Amino acid sequence: MELFPNIKTIIAIGPITITWYAYLMLAGALLAYCLSIRTLKKWGYQTEIFEDFFYYMFPIGILGARLYYVIFEWEMYISDPIKIFYIWEGGLAIHGGLIAATLFGLWYFHKRAVDGMRIMDAIFPNVLLAQAIGRWGNFINQEAYGRIVSEGYYDMFPSVIKDQMYIGGEYREPTFLYESIANLIGWALIRFVYKKCGRKKRGDLMYAYLCWYGVVRFWIETMRTDALMLGSLKMAQVISLIGVAIGLLGICGVIDKLFGKLWPFRRVKPAVLFDLDGTLVDTKDLIYASFRHTFHKYMPEHILSEEELSSFMGPTLKASFLRYFREDQVDELIAYYRSYNHEHHNEYIKGFPGAKETLKYLKDNDYSVGIVSNKVETTVRMGLTAFGLEQYVDVIVGAEELERPKPDPQGLLLACQRLYHNHDDVIYVGDSPSDIEACKNMGAFSVAAAFDKDREAALLDAKPCKVIHQLTEIIDLVKEDHEWSDNTI
Repeated sequence: MELFPNIKTIIAIGPITITWYAYLMLAGALLAYCLSIRTLKKWGYQTEIFEDFFYYMFPIGILGARLYYVIFEWEMYISDPIKIFYIWEGGLAIHGGLIAATLFGLWYFHKRAVDGMRIMDAIFPNVLLAQAIGRWGNFINQEAYGRIVSEGYYDMFPSVIKDQMYIGGEYREPTFLYESIANLIGWALIRFVYKKCGRKKRGDLMYAYLCWYGVVRFWIETMRTDALMLGSLKMAQVISLIGVAIGLLGICGVIDKLFGKLWPFRRVKPAVLFDLDGTLVDTKDLIYASFRHTFHKYMPEHILSEEELSSFMGPTLKASFLRYFREDQVDELIAYYRSYNHEHHNEYIKGFPGAKETLKYLKDNDYSVGIVSNKVETTVRMGLTAFGLEQYVDVIVGAEELERPKPDPQGLLLACQRLYHNHDDVIYVGDSPSDIEACKNMGAFSVAAAFDKDREAALLDAKPCKVIHQLTEIIDLVKEDHEWSDNTI
């Protein structure tokens, strides 16, 4: 075993070598993968879907990059075809890799009913970071260089770059470095500036990538002297111009207008999920009375304040009782609470104006409707039945089904699964900060039902996508042209 036997190799074990080129390509891809997975987790996706995708996508991308290069440099390999497989010697064309990986991705995510444009927004900006790192593999292999320059050109450069850019008896311009820096700048601008200030719809981050990289690569190709050619044309410039055109048309909305009915550009109706208490049914008085009754028996010396009672709106019964009692008492407390709650249910609850009208509109217009509550399903159905709402609800997810209650998004994701609806287009309407947080934890479109003015400030602090003061506002909301997810995440 020999470490760093030459500038191109990290380690050599007999005939087996690990090169800097391969290491840097893999490092760039791994970093892009980790950053993409981090975003996708925030959007509530199962990691396994994307682990499988990247597992297959990486070799497919390498194969596409190699085939693209070999096709346009066939004369180099025709006399010794076995060298086609010597990818450690260099010869990967990023455009070929991108085309192969994108086509595979479109097929893969279509099969899994995942919004392709949303996924590409998560992945493509990070590709620039991978390319910025990968270009240093070209540096090691003395590829992707430009015109002949004088030795003095490198006076301000480290000697390692100067020495490696001495190719064929001449100093060459380090176009690999220009592109690496430009890609790094592009990643930062798209990821942190354009996403926040310029993006208007799904796909815009991918389109911005195509524009940025297309312009950068076209400019770099004007300087490179080792470009892939098709006759008198530099293929990278042709592909770059096509990429820029697609990017501009996409950002301007032309592609959506032309192909809006085709996957992955097709818009789908959102699933509309609701919390129950304080959202569809006014159970505030019932909850307050049930807690007062329970505390009167188990902690009679403690008089609950309005602030304490308000704090019980949203969390599970277990979480609320654990603030005051031992864990071994909680099951008994919950049973006592529910007994009183069910017995006096219809005595205390009230309906919210517009609840039936809203749910009926959604049902009549083929929206999938569900309830996700930290209450058990029996209690949820009691509230819906009291006001004739149950017939408009397709799915109910209650507390007994959840290992992790809100603000964990498990219940919302389970509702989407039962509705056979992807979670890329979901509205969740709730009246507590934990409802908004649960929605944000899967990147869905959160709506704060601010019917109680005393609790409105806390809801606004949770930064929902929309605030409503009447349930009928949902009817107008679903008619708007939205991507039904939280684009701040």
